[in-house]
Amino acid sequence: MITCEQFMADLGDYMEGEVAADVRRKLESHLAHCRTCKVVCDSTEKTVRIVTDSGSFYLPDEAAGPVVTRIMERIRRDLES
Repeated sequence: MITCEQFMADLGDYMEGEVAADVRRKLESHLAHCRTCKVVCDSTEKTVRIVTDSGSFYLPDEAAGPVVTRIMERIRRDLES
């Protein structure tokens, strides 16, 4: 079983479908047992859907990567504190 910190570290890649099958199984197993991470994952998915569907926000691909990286680094730092 993975920890919440490990789950959060892989959340972005998980949501984008960019994790290996064994990692995906571990993350999904964690989600099945951890209400907190399930809420974070569901909320993140809904937020992304709302922003995407609204059409009011556009971020070019070359800008999105660094933004996601900075956000995930901050989440990891906050989890370690």
